[in-house]
Amino acid sequence: MKLLVRFVATAALCFSGSLFAADLPRVTGLTLTGDTLSWDAQDGATGYNIHLDYQYYDTVRGALEYTVSLPGDYHVISFNDQGDFGVTRNDDEVGEPYIFVTYEADGSDSSISYTYNYSTLTVQHTCRDVGPGETCIATCPSEYQLEAPFSSRVYTDYLSGGACSTSDIVEADAFIGPQTYSCTVPTYSGEVVAQAICVLY
Repeated sequence: MKLLVRFVATAALCFSGSLFAADLPRVTGLTLTGDTLSWDAQDGATGYNIHLDYQYYDTVRGALEYTVSLPGDYHVISFNDQGDFGVTRNDDEVGEPYIFVTYEADGSDSSISYTYNYSTLTVQHTCRDVGPGETCIATCPSEYQLEAPFSSRVYTDYLSGGACSTSDIVEADAFIGPQTYSCTVPTYSGEVVAQAICVLY
């Protein structure tokens, strides 16, 4: 397992300043230890949004850490109950570092498979040794390179649904996000499978 901390100049990642409110501070202290993502508490924040590869992934309230399982680039955005968000990447941040961490899973505790059928791409994320309150999440990728015989790239539009299953007699609680289907178990499960059905452009 490798841990990379990257500092990227935001000049190449600029969005209009009106898209992201700057009423809360930028999340600081972002670190990754093993598979645990952690950060510093931010004044005025009531929760934090976890982003994976520049897309929303999950939300944390009442905690300053998160267990990751999918490989990719993670960053964290603070928010409050008034709808304000912390600084992420704005025009006025030119010259400031945009900080995220990269997780490269060793594959021992999760696996992902993709099934293509012309109009949809089904993502199946299998998580193993899932503890009480932990979540397995299937995410629609913004784009996906098909394998032979198709050998072309497809792009996902939206999540149309999904499913949860476990290897034990445990019913997982499902939560549907814009691009994610989350399965959270109340007690330990040897294996949790989250499935997301992604409609293609």
